[in-house]
Amino acid sequence: MRAAVLEAVAQPLQVQDIEIAPPGPGEARVRVVACGLCHSDYSCMHGILRTPFPAVLGHEMGGVVEEIGPGVQHIAVGDHVVAVLTPSCGDCEYCHEEKPYLCAGSVTMMVSSAMLDGTTRLRRGSETVYQVCGVGGFAEQAVVPAGALVKVDPAVPLEVICVLGCGVLTGVGAAINTAQVKPDSTVAVLGCGGVGLAVIQGARIAGARQIIAIDPVAGRREIARAVGATHELDPAAGDVVKAVRKMVPGGVHYAFEAIGRADTVAQAFNMTRPSGAAIVVGAAKPSEEINIRAGGFLQNKALLGTLLGSSVPQRDLPRLVEWYKSGQLKLDEMVTHRIPLANVNDAFELMRTGGGARAVVTMGR
Repeated sequence: MRAAVLEAVAQPLQVQDIEIAPPGPGEARVRVVACGLCHSDYSCMHGILRTPFPAVLGHEMGGVVEEIGPGVQHIAVGDHVVAVLTPSCGDCEYCHEEKPYLCAGSVTMMVSSAMLDGTTRLRRGSETVYQVCGVGGFAEQAVVPAGALVKVDPAVPLEVICVLGCGVLTGVGAAINTAQVKPDSTVAVLGCGGVGLAVIQGARIAGARQIIAIDPVAGRREIARAVGATHELDPAAGDVVKAVRKMVPGGVHYAFEAIGRADTVAQAFNMTRPSGAAIVVGAAKPSEEINIRAGGFLQNKALLGTLLGSSVPQRDLPRLVEWYKSGQLKLDEMVTHRIPLANVNDAFELMRTGGGARAVVTMGR
């Protein structure tokens, strides 16, 4: 099968033929229809997040189940599915606590770029090929833990809803699940890429009355307006904290950092009002330290982390599909580029330059 393989940090992906093994117990083989490009893939390419090489990137995968391994019961051959970042092993303490977004297996898959047993199903001759996040979706097929697959309505286009599996689930979940945004509240979102746009939509669906989109790219601010932002700010125009506090005297109820930088996390915390909350959605380099003043905690302000939007995928992802079908969740506006696998590097260049919102890599020849 064809797959886009990353050979080393900062190298372009090479589309080539590799071998894929059948699924083992608790696994499934999926014919990939489309896979969204997430910023985590970009971070792996540039060494911010580490992966062994050679590796197939891509985890926002949508496809059709073609084969299931022993013990798989919740999906069947022919089902349309979307992959999520957690394998939902069902055995660890977090799965028992109904926090599958913290499933211990996720750590294994993210750190090793392999399956739950530490191996991969991809080979290139005698050489192991790793599958980032245990998925490896920039390929015509993928074998993944079945617990990471959520069955979806076959009537909806996989080349659109594939982005639900990570970026949208994370962004909408951060607003709905982590922050629990209240009706008539005020919200600021720093960063209007795919995740930030999803945060904006989650806040709109939750009933926020004022949503400020903050991004240096005018085109992204325009998309943010189209999906629910009521106001916008260009951070290059001046002190963004002062600008937000001028728009919302006293500060916002919720500020979401969807970029992944220590300085913008501090900005989010500083633009919230007493009793407000700053939610860190972006994935900063793990070694970075955040410089905030402790006095904010005496104002009952909260600094919250979130992973996959504190979502329970089997519950939340079908709900997102229904919101998309009803028009509440605007995904077509977010998926601004569809790029064939042969041109996968064009998608990474779009992310580097800030072009559009979300690019989806399609597997059709």
